Amino acid sequence: MPLVVVKHKAGRMLDDMLADLADALTEIVADALHTPENKGGELSPNDIEVWVQESGKHDIDTKDLEIIIWANEYPNRLANLVDRKDRIVSAMRKFLADYDRNLSGFVWVLLQPAAYGEF
Repeated sequence: MPLVVVKHKAGRMLDDMLADLADALTEIVADALHTPENKGGELSPNDIEVWVQESGKHDIDTKDLEIIIWANEYPNRLANLVDRKDRIVSAMRKFLADYDRNLSGFVWVLLQPAAYGEF
């Protein structure tokens, strides 16, 4: 279950835009990180958790919009990680084109060994 953290600067994005972005990211990330070849690597939008947070007043050198994605490291994800990141960046550019905002931002995909369990 990948975790997507969306940090944004206060006043740079409208509330409805943030809600739409959180919803869109579930599909964008599921599509980009789906790896059916690896057991546990299959993803649907319902598998993606999104946390939306406003940057703090003490944060330094932040962008208007920062998207950090943590996901399990699978060989097939790692082999073409840059391509997968590029797909997410491209989808973000397409999403942002629908809004009249000039935002700075980034996407950072972090793969790591991990174990997930629900209770």
